[in-house]
Amino acid sequence: MDTGVDRSPSLPRGASLIALLGILLIGFAAAVIPSPPAPLDSDAPADVFSAGRAAAHIDTIAATPRVPGTPEHTAARDYLVSTLQELGWRTSVQSGVGWTTSDDPPGQRGARVGNIVAMIPGSDPTGTVVLAAHYDTVVGSPGAGDDGIGVSTALETARALGAGPTPRNDIMVLITDGEENGLLGSQVFTRSRSPALGPTVVLNHEARGNTGTPTTFRMTSPNGELLDVLTRSPWAEADSLTQLAFEALPNDTDFRNFTAADFSGFDTAIAAGSAYYHSPLDTPDRLSRQSLQQMGETSLSTARILADTDLVTLDDAGNEVVSLVPWGLIHYPRWVEIAGAILLALGVAVLVVARVRRREATPGRILATGALAFVAAIAAAGVAWLPWWLAQQVSPGMASAVAEEPYRPIPFQVAAVLAALGVLVVLYVALRRRVPGPALICGFFVTVAVLALLGTPFPGVASTLVMPVLPTVVAVLVTLALPAGAAGRRLAVLTVGALPGAVLSIRGALLSFDAGLVAGAPAAGIFVAITFVATSPLWEPVLRSTTVRLSAATAVVLVAVCTTAAGFVNRDGATDPRQEYLWYALDTDGGSATWASPDAPRSTWSKALLSAPASPLPELFPWRGDQRLSQGPAPVADLVPPDIEVLEDRSAGGARQLRLRLSSPRGAPAVGLWIDDTTATVHGATVDGQRAEPSSDFGFMFWAPGPNGIEVTLTLGVLADRLGVRVADRSGDLSVVPGYQPPTDRVVVQPVVVVTRSLEI
Repeated sequence: MDTGVDRSPSLPRGASLIALLGILLIGFAAAVIPSPPAPLDSDAPADVFSAGRAAAHIDTIAATPRVPGTPEHTAARDYLVSTLQELGWRTSVQSGVGWTTSDDPPGQRGARVGNIVAMIPGSDPTGTVVLAAHYDTVVGSPGAGDDGIGVSTALETARALGAGPTPRNDIMVLITDGEENGLLGSQVFTRSRSPALGPTVVLNHEARGNTGTPTTFRMTSPNGELLDVLTRSPWAEADSLTQLAFEALPNDTDFRNFTAADFSGFDTAIAAGSAYYHSPLDTPDRLSRQSLQQMGETSLSTARILADTDLVTLDDAGNEVVSLVPWGLIHYPRWVEIAGAILLALGVAVLVVARVRRREATPGRILATGALAFVAAIAAAGVAWLPWWLAQQVSPGMASAVAEEPYRPIPFQVAAVLAALGVLVVLYVALRRRVPGPALICGFFVTVAVLALLGTPFPGVASTLVMPVLPTVVAVLVTLALPAGAAGRRLAVLTVGALPGAVLSIRGALLSFDAGLVAGAPAAGIFVAITFVATSPLWEPVLRSTTVRLSAATAVVLVAVCTTAAGFVNRDGATDPRQEYLWYALDTDGGSATWASPDAPRSTWSKALLSAPASPLPELFPWRGDQRLSQGPAPVADLVPPDIEVLEDRSAGGARQLRLRLSSPRGAPAVGLWIDDTTATVHGATVDGQRAEPSSDFGFMFWAPGPNGIEVTLTLGVLADRLGVRVADRSGDLSVVPGYQPPTDRVVVQPVVVVTRSLEI
């Protein structure tokens, strides 16, 4: 048998290039031309969602940060309550204590929360539809995106629902508290859930940026009927692969607690513009009204459908896969996805047998090429991230402090796509010198087919591979039946077969960038690889005579130009102010103070403050554990330390029980306590009436303690007469530090002012 000679009839190079460019252009246009709905002004009809009306709520609540325990937080809650009451909703504030344990960083967190709960009764309810968002923010961020967009969507959706006929089901607006401190408000709500709610479906609204497409990135299971509802909502976007990817990320939302409480529903968020996330620049004027309008229209439509749906039947539907295609959402049973993977594998197998029988390839070369194709896809993902990584090495301040993203990411996105494509082209050209084109393309298809089969246990993986590549495989099989001289018909068939792959995968690559460059660029690189495989029969004649040196040089030059341009448009002074962390700690025992940061200094200003080598500071920032912190000496502020009062101290049954009151005389919004004694073990603890997890290194941070503080009870083994403890309170106004001058060309992200003291009890 021949060892693999390219006996396939050649396609004309020029015509193939035109066809390839044409379908890539069509794929790009299909991804970017469908524009979201235009924002409606405040004079829009009463029964529709208006971004203008919704934005008015954001302007009010996002004028300042809303950290639990601060007057601004209380003012926001009062505004939201009065707004819902004016809309005619039965409104109350649910108070309670939320508590959570964290592994990274280790420790426990709690807060007094005030959830806002508003209801309108249905005419014949089968359950409750919940519009959910959270109104608290991190320190230092006005939170127009996170989660002003969610709060305003819930309010404007509630107003529009109230303007229509009485719904069948009960409708609830739930605006939770304490989400940023550990999903605490939703925990309080779900653990005291009223049976009167009946079957409950929740529409949760979130943000990890200030623009982009609102995407339903996860939903509960079974999801069949939920997907029926979602596909009927205009502008809804969802994908099973997105849900799978989110589960691998460290982020979380209140939706986790809703799911644990057996609610059904959707978790929807915007994620582009993540450089503004959790920063002082997350302001109303920087929030995309187009994103707000799209989120609102989708939520209003979904809520209206659910308001008249028999919610008892939601769990009767099966688990389905959802995919986003140019004309909207499609969903189908899991067996269809599995059948598609099997069909792809069969098609590839038939193609391999045909190529081998025609002596255009050998099994060994196909398998070897398939293995190299897998390596190439991984390389494409890694190299796509490389331009942004290199830019950060040159200018670390270009990255935002929290999400590590640039303000203007588009040039970096172009560089990422070109880098991924460059790797694929170079490897293809290098292999093409030794392996015939038919064997190369078969090897690509074999890799995709194997990955699709391996991905069938994970919803969305197989579909992401099968839908773009299967039409190309079918097209190649069709061309094998055409006469050798029918070059025009072969080109037409291959062009039609490659078009779905270009349309679907280019859209996937662009949507990947909504997750940012850190996570999105590698994902986009994978989609570039899928696009390359789906269009590979057209690449083959184009690259047939290209040299490795030429293709590599071209790729390097293009990526270098784009990366340089990206650095230029994101240069210092050309964008919104760059970001820095800065923390301040006052040790009242030693009368000393320290500047610190979880990040390396990024400017001359921060380098002057953080002049000492990085090291852990567990005595000053107990909740950060052994994390290494940049640091430097700071002026000593005249701040009163937290107060701890022993209310009761008794021993019984071989144990010592302490009842303490912990408070902040300076009115800090958070207080904390940590056992500072290696010989003591906490066997039991409650904080403000909430049970805490006992441990040998017990400690916690608690928000919104109020002017009277919180009660803490500790049960310890009687090992010593005196117990060493460290207490701290925490705020975020650095202006209390003598001589502090905020930088004129920087913004300080999530500032911290902590005052600590140690004592024996």
